[in-house]
Amino acid sequence: MIDMKFLIAAIIIMLVFIARDFLKKRFNFDMDNVDSTKLKMMFASKKGSIAKSTGAKSLVLINAGENKATVMATLRQITGIDYAAAKKLVDSAPSVLMTNISEQEAELNKKALEFVGAKLEIK
Repeated sequence: MIDMKFLIAAIIIMLVFIARDFLKKRFNFDMDNVDSTKLKMMFASKKGSIAKSTGAKSLVLINAGENKATVMATLRQITGIDYAAAKKLVDSAPSVLMTNISEQEAELNKKALEFVGAKLEIK
């Protein structure tokens, strides 16, 4: 008969390998070559206003419009922020959504958010 502790340990090891493969395939995250500075930058960029690329422009939300939920969903897709941060930014309009972005990125994101009913300004 198989020892239960051995069986549980084997299942846990298999789950670790499955999670490791999932992270590698889905997010291109290699657990063997973890760079702590990249992790810190990745998690630090997920707060408040998001800086995606270098540039001198900022995207400011003036008004979320009639459908705040759609604006929040679009904002989450563009920036990668969580629900609570998106809700805070939309509810506290006027608010800076993105800083230090290029002109093209600002225009593209402005068009996407205006399509769902938001009013924005590029500064």
